[in-house]
Amino acid sequence: MSAAVLAKFIEDLHPAFEAGDPAAAQKSAEAACVGLVQDQYRAVVRGDFAAFLVSMAEDIELENIGPPAIPFVGCWRGRAEVAEAIRRNFSWLEDQQPEVLTVVAQGDTVIVIARERGRFKPTGRAYDMHWVQQFTFKDGRVARFRQVFDSASLLDAITGPNTSQPAAQS
Repeated sequence: MSAAVLAKFIEDLHPAFEAGDPAAAQKSAEAACVGLVQDQYRAVVRGDFAAFLVSMAEDIELENIGPPAIPFVGCWRGRAEVAEAIRRNFSWLEDQQPEVLTVVAQGDTVIVIARERGRFKPTGRAYDMHWVQQFTFKDGRVARFRQVFDSASLLDAITGPNTSQPAAQS
């Protein structure tokens, strides 16, 4: 992971939250939640899992939604289980290059929509996918994290391109 690419991704979150909303400056609760999301990403990037754990509620729930062939699809509960899942899930990927597309925040919920390019470590194959992450906060900590990603490119990186489909007709 390039430190500059990841720093830009994290810094782009707040401007994306403000984009297109002239009243964004008055949304202090939502801005605070976006700031907490940025802090979480920063902790993960620098490998500071102690700070990352403190940002989560005791009963945190992590859910990655996608096809079962993707090794980091699943649901985990509690700080220790979630922290281990995140460490393991990141270990599958390398050369991650996330790009913020949109940030939406309402009350205690932040939605981040992004595009990410990188490689699946075990195969060395590249992927280029979009993902949506939903953070729900309770008492200033993440209580629920849900991620959904388009999976075709990631599945190709894991298993190889799907060659069972007929070739396009000219």
